[in-house]
Amino acid sequence: MQKILPKKEFDNFIKILMNEYQVIAPVKNPNSKFEIVSSFEKIDLNQITTVSPKKFFLPDNEVILEFKNNQIFQPKDKTPKRIIFGLRKCDLNSLLILDKIVKEPNYIKKRKKTILIGINCTNPDEYCFCNSMELEDYYDLFFYLKADNYYISIGSKKGEQLVKNLKNAKEEYTPSIKNTKILKNKDIEKDYQNKIWKTDVDRCLSCSACTVYCPTCNCFDIRDNLSINLKDSKRTKTETSCQLKSFTQISGGKIFRESRMSRFKHFIYHKIVYFKKQHNKYMCVGCGRCLRVCPTKIDWVNSINILKESEGLK
Repeated sequence: MQKILPKKEFDNFIKILMNEYQVIAPVKNPNSKFEIVSSFEKIDLNQITTVSPKKFFLPDNEVILEFKNNQIFQPKDKTPKRIIFGLRKCDLNSLLILDKIVKEPNYIKKRKKTILIGINCTNPDEYCFCNSMELEDYYDLFFYLKADNYYISIGSKKGEQLVKNLKNAKEEYTPSIKNTKILKNKDIEKDYQNKIWKTDVDRCLSCSACTVYCPTCNCFDIRDNLSINLKDSKRTKTETSCQLKSFTQISGGKIFRESRMSRFKHFIYHKIVYFKKQHNKYMCVGCGRCLRVCPTKIDWVNSINILKESEGLK
């Protein structure tokens, strides 16, 4: 059973949430990202966010340990009760993937303190291919807009409490997302040596934009920063990327993925092959951000499609 919220009452619904929770939502700005909002007017649910909400769970330069007065302690998590509103299906599924990988206490605490509210994507662009990635229905609440009403699906008890006073919808409304881009065949394990990858790699700058903007990439480095008094220090967790040459460098200078080709293919195969074999779920959610932000417009989805189509002609 769905709940129904008249569109004219939507702003009041958000204001009520703000009274009890910190609300994070897509905002109206050139960077198209999720931010903490203090007024309904700043929210923009129509845009596709370039920056994913993963920073609210995996912040860069996060202090994980401190050494002070000859004692080691872990900083307390200060995450308030919060709601992330306006998540598309791809970003909701990205958190399911991170849940399988990230087991550290700070991440788990942030997840438990966060209610996830999704909204149906009515304007996927030419980069979106989420329908190809076997995504699940996962949310606390999920909003579908139809004419002058929001139809709200309930996915958890926490979500149910937020809409308990709303009327039940007489009939359910759950439209599907209509992608124009499709990843036609993901069975690429035997195509690792195919020459088609060179076409993309020749354009790759190893800038790591694809991994920075990817909602499921979570590679990190650990750094110890000694204070000027040479007594106190902080251990921080910093974001890094498998696309950087230094990522696989170990003591002695050995680099395991020294070539740009090996790093590029690792990104693709981790998302489509390796993670799927281990967890029976693709690590890619089809959000298209890696394609959208690539400075040389590499389209690895199109490359795979060409590769599989050429196989069919043999």
